[in-house]
Amino acid sequence: MPRTPAHAMLHVLFFCSGASGLIYEVVWVREFGNIFGNTVHSAALVVAVFMLGLGAGGYAVGRWADRRHAAQDRSLVKVYGYFELGIGLWGLLISLLLPHLGALSALISSYVHEPGGWYAMSAMSYLWRYVAAVLLVGPATFFMGGTLTLLIREVVSGHLSTAGWRVATLYGVNTAGAALGSFLTDALLVPVAGLGTAQMTAVLLNVLAATGAFRLATRRVSVSRAPQPVELAAGPTARRSLPLVALALALSGFAAMGMEILWFRHMTLVLGGYRAVFSLLLTVVLVGIWLGSVAGGWLHRRFGHPALWFALAQAAFVVSALAGLAATNLDGIRHAERAWSEAFAAAPGWIRAAVALWLDLRPLVREAAVPALVMGMTFPLGNAMVQRSEAAVGGRAGALYLANTVGAVAGSLACGFVLLPLLGMQRVVAVLALAATLAVVPLLVASVRVAAPGWRERAALGGAIAGALAAVALWLTLPATYLLARAQDLLTPAAALVTMHEGVNEVVAVTEVPGEGRRLWTNGHPMSATTRLTQRYMRVFAHLPLLSLERPERVLVICFGVGNTAHAASLHPSVRRLDVVDLSRQVLAHADYFSAANDGVLRDPRVSVYVNDGRQHLRMQSAAAYDLITLEAPPVALAGVGSLYSREFYGLVRSRLRPGGYASQWLPVAQVPPETTLAMIGAFLAVFPQAVLLSGADAELVLMGVNGARIEIDPAQVAVRLREAPAVQRDLERVDLGTVTEIVGTFIASAGALAEASRLVPAATDDRPIQEYGARSRFSPGRAGAPLSIFKVDGVSAWCPKCFTGARPVPPVEGLDVYLAILDGVYRDPAFRQRGLRLPKGRGAQEVIARSPYLRGVIERAREVAPRRPPG
Repeated sequence: MPRTPAHAMLHVLFFCSGASGLIYEVVWVREFGNIFGNTVHSAALVVAVFMLGLGAGGYAVGRWADRRHAAQDRSLVKVYGYFELGIGLWGLLISLLLPHLGALSALISSYVHEPGGWYAMSAMSYLWRYVAAVLLVGPATFFMGGTLTLLIREVVSGHLSTAGWRVATLYGVNTAGAALGSFLTDALLVPVAGLGTAQMTAVLLNVLAATGAFRLATRRVSVSRAPQPVELAAGPTARRSLPLVALALALSGFAAMGMEILWFRHMTLVLGGYRAVFSLLLTVVLVGIWLGSVAGGWLHRRFGHPALWFALAQAAFVVSALAGLAATNLDGIRHAERAWSEAFAAAPGWIRAAVALWLDLRPLVREAAVPALVMGMTFPLGNAMVQRSEAAVGGRAGALYLANTVGAVAGSLACGFVLLPLLGMQRVVAVLALAATLAVVPLLVASVRVAAPGWRERAALGGAIAGALAAVALWLTLPATYLLARAQDLLTPAAALVTMHEGVNEVVAVTEVPGEGRRLWTNGHPMSATTRLTQRYMRVFAHLPLLSLERPERVLVICFGVGNTAHAASLHPSVRRLDVVDLSRQVLAHADYFSAANDGVLRDPRVSVYVNDGRQHLRMQSAAAYDLITLEAPPVALAGVGSLYSREFYGLVRSRLRPGGYASQWLPVAQVPPETTLAMIGAFLAVFPQAVLLSGADAELVLMGVNGARIEIDPAQVAVRLREAPAVQRDLERVDLGTVTEIVGTFIASAGALAEASRLVPAATDDRPIQEYGARSRFSPGRAGAPLSIFKVDGVSAWCPKCFTGARPVPPVEGLDVYLAILDGVYRDPAFRQRGLRLPKGRGAQEVIARSPYLRGVIERAREVAPRRPPG
């Protein structure tokens, strides 16, 4: 524990510094995703630059601090204050620059044509991104890393015998601040105030730390007590052991960060790829490292033998990580969720919310808490082994910190880009466990160099290695699909697994229900399918805007899925160029599993395939490049997807449309709260004031906007275009959209009605992506549903003024008024608003229903979920 008021104050300041650092990291990863694309490469790039900056700063500043201490023997607290002030000023500069770097992103990015015919980002694109990230993030992270070794130099000076404990408390309190910063960023700062405010909060924390450091320095109060001897026994041998301990920390960092990547992948399958899952897992890991750091320092202070405790910590890491992964079972989690939810169903709302949060935390804590705790022991125990010379405190701490961060970056990159796609999750676990076990070997050699270990210590070190290897051996006896089978719920009694593949971005699976079609899953989420209703709404994205255009030629489909939309666009005879963009190579590679629906569209000579983030692809295109841009993104609450629903994204889309061109996009009303739906509508209308809302199938809604002064559909022109494109006509008939009445009958609301419904809700923006916060996990989906105010089918004449003569539909759209009235009743059934099903009466209504298989289907589905009414 801190021994002086000055010492305690310094720990408080370093706590603030840790919180600031994690806020920066979380926000910068997201900002760079918006700039360079929300791909795993962009996220890995920022994290790698961040961590390497920390390590390099820790090493360089630590060595500088040693020289300054030797020359002046003065407190470094004031220097620490200048470092914090510099970090805050650089953070402020970055916060102002990042939202405006889209043009730079396009300038330094290019495609390379692969041998297989697809286009992917060139190596130079990644190199220039790395340079940009280093220039932007590097200076701040360099000084962040430097603050650690500066303060280690300050608090360890004259106290070499308790170096492990002092490093532990300092490193631990900084990590505790990081845990709080990680949690608050996604739990409060970003959803409530936005990314910009989150960054300003981090800047203020830096300024607070700097101000406190300057006050401490002006008081001329020493943080440390009277110095002890400047050399401890075994000083020279400790110096020779430094490379060995650094190697052990590098291997430990490799295994720890690799396992953290694997936990993220695993929990994405179990709980879902939601922003809150990532935030909570990172918080659990950081809290574990904080407590582990303090525990490691205490063990060394109480019992000595740091090499022994380091080795035991590595063995405990292996055993606990394997046990946690083996114990996680989706069925067990689901059962616990149901039991706890039922037990607290009548409790007050705040208690139910607390229980829900705990239920989401339980699997994270079970899987990661103990391994993270023992991970935290390694850095202070490593320092305890090598800190034997007063003249080299900062340099040795920096060397260990650099080794640990380099190992961590190597583990992250190797695990994410090489090991997971090559070996799969279950075998990668064994590789990481072996790496952690190997870290014990240099420790054993180092302990021999420092002092000949006794038989008890030798037995403990050997036992640590044997125990870890035994745990790995047991792990290797598990069935090959053990992890994936227990983490996903893909199958129903009627469904069969067709294939499953682990790639860089996700686990991709294909299932099939005979007679219904196939479904694509990524990371345990259903993404797309070939069922009749799914094809209906996904083909609306392409067919309706293309039928509204005069000879459209160039189309962009963002998010391929199973190819329904791309295939629909390819059927229009005037389309000469069809670009398909998807950031998942694995999804694209599974296209042939759905060839019955997409007809092998990726092999169409008009199709160009780009493996990239859709937003980044648009930046790389010239203005007015497309007649139609359409997308059906993954579930909007998944991390990163919100960038495809912001006002800034829609502005980019419109800039790439030709005059009169169309944009169409899925509106996921069933996945977000009603106010979030209105925020997304508001963002769309802010850029496309001429827009309509359509229903592709049931509650699968489609926003469609035009880059022009007016959005209209002409029934006579649509009828002519259908006759001229028999393939389009047949495709529409196959999904019950073969008549002009059914096409126009997809209408839900005009731009005016949507503007009125959304006028009081702030539009979704890049700065405040509230779309990603409607759900916390697979078991905490949050409140969702379409707001009743968006259903205004009586305004159809605003979109189709030529559909009516007076109040009567014209011949191409006979029965349109009845058709829409029936659907209006369905839109208010329990699937939408829990109001019960009301249908128009009379022979005309019955005739319209009889002619439309789609109407009959939606009425039956609505009645299946309608509340039972008492007789009479």
